[in-house]
Amino acid sequence: MKKAFLFLLVPLFVLSCNTMKDTDTSGLALEWEFKGNNIKEGNSSASFTLFNTGSQVLGNNGWALYFNQMGSGVIQESVTGNVQIEHVNGDLVRILPTSEFSLNPGGSVEISYDKSGRVLKENEAPLGPYMVYYSAPGEVFSIALFNSYTINPFPALDKVYPKESSVPLPDAEWVYDQNRHQSLLKAEEVGMIIPSPVYLKRSGENITLGEGLQIHYGDGLKSEADHLAEILDLVMGFKSNVTERGEGGANIIKLELSLLPSEMDNEGYSLSTDPKSGVLIAGSEPAGVFYGIQSLLSMLPVNVWSQSQTSIELEAFTIEDKPAFDYRGMHLDIARNFIEPEAIKKLIRVMAFYKMNKLHLHITDDEGWRLEIPVLPELTKFGSYRGHTEDHKDHIMPNYGSGPFLKPGVGHGSGFLTRESFIEILKLADDHHIEVIPEINFPGHARAAIYAMETRYNRLMKEGKKEEAEKFRLIDPEDKSVYNSAQNFDDNVVCVCLEAPYLFYATVVDEIMDMYKEAGLKMRVMHAGGDEVPHGSWTGSPVCEAFLQQHPGISGADNLQAYCETRLYEILEERDLIMAGWEEIAMKKNEEGIWVPNPDFVGKKMLPYVWNNLGANLDLGNRLANTGFPVILCNATNFYFDLGYNQHPSEPGHYWGGLVNTKRVFEFVPYDLFKCSTTDRYWQPIDTERAFDGMEKLKPEAYDNIVGLQGHLWSEFIKGGEMLEYFYMPKFLGLAERAWSGQQKWGSIEDKKERVDAFDQAWNEFANVVGQREMPRLDYLFGGFNYRLPPPGAVVRDGQLHANIDFPGLEIRYTVDGSEPDANSHKYSGPVEVSGPVRLKSFDTRGRGSRTSEVLKPQL
Repeated sequence: MKKAFLFLLVPLFVLSCNTMKDTDTSGLALEWEFKGNNIKEGNSSASFTLFNTGSQVLGNNGWALYFNQMGSGVIQESVTGNVQIEHVNGDLVRILPTSEFSLNPGGSVEISYDKSGRVLKENEAPLGPYMVYYSAPGEVFSIALFNSYTINPFPALDKVYPKESSVPLPDAEWVYDQNRHQSLLKAEEVGMIIPSPVYLKRSGENITLGEGLQIHYGDGLKSEADHLAEILDLVMGFKSNVTERGEGGANIIKLELSLLPSEMDNEGYSLSTDPKSGVLIAGSEPAGVFYGIQSLLSMLPVNVWSQSQTSIELEAFTIEDKPAFDYRGMHLDIARNFIEPEAIKKLIRVMAFYKMNKLHLHITDDEGWRLEIPVLPELTKFGSYRGHTEDHKDHIMPNYGSGPFLKPGVGHGSGFLTRESFIEILKLADDHHIEVIPEINFPGHARAAIYAMETRYNRLMKEGKKEEAEKFRLIDPEDKSVYNSAQNFDDNVVCVCLEAPYLFYATVVDEIMDMYKEAGLKMRVMHAGGDEVPHGSWTGSPVCEAFLQQHPGISGADNLQAYCETRLYEILEERDLIMAGWEEIAMKKNEEGIWVPNPDFVGKKMLPYVWNNLGANLDLGNRLANTGFPVILCNATNFYFDLGYNQHPSEPGHYWGGLVNTKRVFEFVPYDLFKCSTTDRYWQPIDTERAFDGMEKLKPEAYDNIVGLQGHLWSEFIKGGEMLEYFYMPKFLGLAERAWSGQQKWGSIEDKKERVDAFDQAWNEFANVVGQREMPRLDYLFGGFNYRLPPPGAVVRDGQLHANIDFPGLEIRYTVDGSEPDANSHKYSGPVEVSGPVRLKSFDTRGRGSRTSEVLKPQL
């Protein structure tokens, strides 16, 4: 029977050492279909259909079908098709035949199954399926892809969101209602700069910049002058004359360092434009001058970004400005899926344009180690490559649909930053006044590092170098602990009771510090991760059992993480580094097993980043700040950009922490988190007084402990730079606004109705800036961005189509004949008579369209 299926797919992949060749395959095809959510049962239903288009029987042994799918496990008793479905690790799953399985040529088999929990998004479909054929148990003979894999369209919205789900159907009518407070403002009513400056006064005059433009710069500002000239040369089509020192005057931009009022701080600036004296940008530090330059560039007419103009006219004005927060950050995960260096550099450039100053790079995780560490080559030779493996000796397993083959750029599972490319990123960021904060996650989320060091251990043991082999070993090989991490791994935590992990961490930190030094920089902050160590870790480790007996003050395995954070802090303190990390680094478990702020760390060089504001943790940032910790707020419900823009199945992203659109970011109230929203994570109204009863408010004396805000982008769903841009833009604009401008007056209004009315007005003004100025500029800035275009909202009332848009100023086009709208379809400019179904899209200035909205029936 083996011969009947071993040669089913032709040609096959024959394993040879570490390499597998690509091929076109034939013989099997696969479909997946989502059936719907069963709210009462608390599960969802789906099915695979496996087609045998070859000439051989697919038998009942010797093969497995692997795929990646995030989420809860399969309910085994629900599985049909004479197969069993097994969780391997992480999001890797496999289908194995039972003794009754047989699939004849020309035949098909449906494999139905239920999963715990619900499925709301198309991106939750199984990804990266492939077949593995075995010559004997555990011995791979060949690997093959399917000649086709089809994910069938999702069912109707009411199957995804049954009435019992209490989640509104995200159809065109719902979107229209969400946008009900938006209206198009006149061009002269629209703000000019994001983030909004503290003070801006227009003089009523205009100035002209044109041929012969000069840029004069003072001491220490050559880099800023060159940056300004580079961009102006692009939009004006000729080279500016850049000169050190010199006076101001008409058609001259002067940059200077000068002592500003003390309240302006190091990043503050003043900017004035005048027909006679020209442009003057002054700051106490180069960073302030740099941000003044960004404001000047923002004031340029939008059309100069699409086509260079030799003469530019702009309003004369005076600006005095400074940031509300010293820390204005963006986090980028390049570990779970690799993000190419050019996409990182583009993010740096747009961060600088919107006055953001910290780039937090998440470099390591269970699914990949993405930075070359020359003294530990296995970290990238092993830990940066994903592909099928039975023994984890050469690479880590597939995740997020990265597939079975070790191919950087295909599936985005493999790849890393070389030492040289990381140094380039450091230099570019510094040129743009951005500090890069690297994260090496410990002691959890460490699977890639663990298996990389096991590869090192096995190599050196074969060479008879036991002492060297054990030097950086990260696990207790006798550990029988049973746990399941947030991403469903059961082997991703280092043994914190050994000394080797701390030597490993110190070695990696030293290597990274050397990279900063080579870039001409001093590293200031190391992010140590420290989150989501699963319950049960270390409970089955003989090493930790003995360690706890020797250290009774640690009070059990639950507080071994706090012990680990202490050790990491000591390593970083010795190197004069601030220890950053997720909130757990500043916490410990009390006698009841509840996480509480750890007073032992107050006053030390420790910087917790608070992401978990869900449920009872809504006030966690307040509690840590009130305890005395400096805090970075990165609340998941407002700042996790990998959460979907809304609940529509075709809108990619997570939803475990709710849904995040630009408005949700903009509405953040840093000093009163309980006023952040009047709706829950799925846009349903909430009774705020009742929901937050008994929670801890931020004390006024602790306001200064909120040192900054940070947006986050985790990369499970990110496959390359374009998709990256879709997830972060335009949400990023809301973050830049809030991080620079801080808490707004509407956020301090106690009366709920007055506050909501004031917010609606502020949001409409901001949305108009985005739609009328920022998006047209983003079509061309730094090569253009693949920002998310919002589908229009629409209803048909009394035979008339009414439509609106998240960002007034975007163009809406529609069809009434069932065809897909394009850039030449009817343009919507106001209510219009229609009959029958209507399709609508929004479009940018390049003709790129949004997802389609449909109005199938009139609204009564």
